[in-house]
Amino acid sequence: MSNWNSFAEFIHMNGHGYYVWCAYGAFTAGVIYELWSLITRRRAICRRIMREARAAEITLEK
Repeated sequence: MSNWNSFAEFIHMNGHGYYVWCAYGAFTAGVIYELWSLITRRRAICRRIMREARAAEITLEK
């Protein structure tokens, strides 16, 4: 287990900081993209279902 004497050493991580922080950044970006994608797909599906329900309601009234 590594002990760091300063915040700068923690960020640098014995020379591996660039890789580690890029990996964390890529993971975070992927999670944010996946959440955004799920939300937009859900909205589109809800809109389509509501549109189909209105169309079915109109055809039942005729």
